[in-house]
Amino acid sequence: MSRFFRFIVAVLCLGLFVPAAATAQQSEPAVFTFVAEWAVPRAQWDEFIANWEKNTKPVLERNAANGTLLSWGVYATVVHTPDYPTHGVWWQATSNAAIERVREELIKQPPSPAIVAATRHRDLLFRSIAHKAKAVAPSSGYLYVSTYLVKPGEGQKWRELWDKYNKPLMDDQLAKGNISYYVIQVEDVHTENPGTRWVASIYPNAEAMDRLDAAFDAVDQKRSAEERRAIGAAFAEVLAPGTHRDFFARVLSWWHK
Repeated sequence: MSRFFRFIVAVLCLGLFVPAAATAQQSEPAVFTFVAEWAVPRAQWDEFIANWEKNTKPVLERNAANGTLLSWGVYATVVHTPDYPTHGVWWQATSNAAIERVREELIKQPPSPAIVAATRHRDLLFRSIAHKAKAVAPSSGYLYVSTYLVKPGEGQKWRELWDKYNKPLMDDQLAKGNISYYVIQVEDVHTENPGTRWVASIYPNAEAMDRLDAAFDAVDQKRSAEERRAIGAAFAEVLAPGTHRDFFARVLSWWHK
């Protein structure tokens, strides 16, 4: 298992099984994220981006400028699988009302031939458990999302482990610029198992991901073999075996307040 993969597994294991429990553990105002994804035929990829630039991005920029949005972005999948979308768009706000105002404005835009031709589409509406970011002018980067299914009743233990072993390193790497953004979130509208948790991180470039990997390795090497086994066992105790999945994409453009 790669060091980067081990780090992501540790980070994502915060998960809380019951939404009410997630709210109780949240120490900051919730952030809502709407994600729209499509499986676009290869011949339509350029058209998807052209339509994004012409019709979608101006709506998001306008709502960012007037204070409605906290963040927005568009991405293209790097590691493709047969049953996962190729492209996605997100927008983020501090209320469902703001999310919905932007969605209603977006669906009034001219339909993209690439979206019409898409073989698959899905939407996700998330609520954050933890969220931290730098202010980012429109730029590119990399998106890494990990999902895991957490056993019922283990959320508090995972939060304590995450705060102790992972949050300090995440915050340090954010301060150093190797991470631009991270969020731990649950679905506000459940389309997956309610125990599923998403951890999304954005990196300014691939080199920053390598630096994060090295930082995790440096911390890990300071522990004894016994300590590493104990930490791994503590995290593994609350995970549903075999349910971890990762998603890796190129962020073509994104902004954060």
